[in-house]
Amino acid sequence: MFIVRVDGRENFVIEAINPSQQARVGNELTCVGKHLAHLLPSPFGDGVIANCARCVEEGAPVRYEAMGKYVDKQGVRRQCCWQTLLVPIANHQGVLTHLLGIVHDTHIESIPQTRPLEQVQEQVQEQEQQQVQELELELELERRVMERTNELMAANLQLTYLATHDALTETYNRRHLLELADNEFRRASRYELSLCLMMLDIDNFKTINDEQGHLAGDQALRTVAQATMAMVRDCDLVGRYGGDEFIIVLPETDIDGARAIAQRLSRTLQEAGLLCVSIGITSREHDDQTVVELINRADFLLLDAKRNGRNRIECHPPASRRNEITQEVWRYVK
Repeated sequence: MFIVRVDGRENFVIEAINPSQQARVGNELTCVGKHLAHLLPSPFGDGVIANCARCVEEGAPVRYEAMGKYVDKQGVRRQCCWQTLLVPIANHQGVLTHLLGIVHDTHIESIPQTRPLEQVQEQVQEQEQQQVQELELELELERRVMERTNELMAANLQLTYLATHDALTETYNRRHLLELADNEFRRASRYELSLCLMMLDIDNFKTINDEQGHLAGDQALRTVAQATMAMVRDCDLVGRYGGDEFIIVLPETDIDGARAIAQRLSRTLQEAGLLCVSIGITSREHDDQTVVELINRADFLLLDAKRNGRNRIECHPPASRRNEITQEVWRYVK
C-alpha cells in the first residue's frame, strides 16, 4: 500500500508506504517525498503512473493487473504479477488531492542479481552434469529400444523361416513351395513365358533307411537338397514335396534347359555321394489352368522313370513337339 500526493497530471509524490513494502524496498525515508517512479521501477512504474493519471482524470477507482520486477534491499531482483487498485482521495472541498494504491503480489519469483563466481560455476557444472545424465539416459533408452527391435526382427525372421522351410533339408516346405510355384505359374501364363517343373526322388531310398539307418537316409536327403540348390539359379524354387521327393520350379526355362540341369544334377549326385535319382520334367502348356497340372504330369513322368529302370530322366515334350512326333509316327505306320 502507498499514498501519493497529486501535484499535477503525472506528478505523484510519495507520502507514505506500508511497513511490509518498506521491508522489501528498504528505508521509508529513501522513498518518501520522491516521485512515484522512485518506488516502482520501469516499465511497471510507468504503467502505475499512467493509471494514476487515468484515475485522476476519471475521478474513480482503477483496477488492473500487470507484470513487473523490482530489487529488494538484499539486492535480489523479484519478478511479480501485481494486481493494483488505485483509489482517488478528495479533501473536504471535493478536490482530489491524493491517491491510495494497493498492490497485491500474486506470484513472486526471486532472481539473483549478483552471485559469487564460484556459485555461478557450480551451478553451471550442475546443469551440465544434469544435461549429460539426461543425454546418457536418452542414449541408453534408445539403445535398449534398438536392441529390443533387433531382437524382435530376428525372432520374426526366424519364425518366418521356420514356417516356410523344411527343417531337415533347409529347402522350402510343401505349403510354401506350392504358393511360390503358383505365383510363378500365374506370371508365366500372364506374360506367355516358358516355365518348367521337375520332380525327383532318390532311388532305393527305403533300402538306404533299412540297411544303413535313418541317419543315413537323412544325410542322403540333405545331400540331394544341397546339390540341387547349388545347381539352380537364385530365381529357381527348390522344395521338399514329401518323403524323398523334391520339386524344382524353373521360371523362363524351356524343356531343353531343364533337361540339361537335370543331367548335371544326376551326374553330380552319382559322383559325390553314390546316390541315384529319378527325375520327371514337364513344361507349361497353353491349356494348363493351374500349377497342379504340371505337378501331376511331372509325377507321372517320375513314375515312368522308376518303371523304366530308375536313374533316369523322363521329359514331357511341349504339345507342339508331341504333335510333330505323332505325325512322324503316323507317316511311319502308313
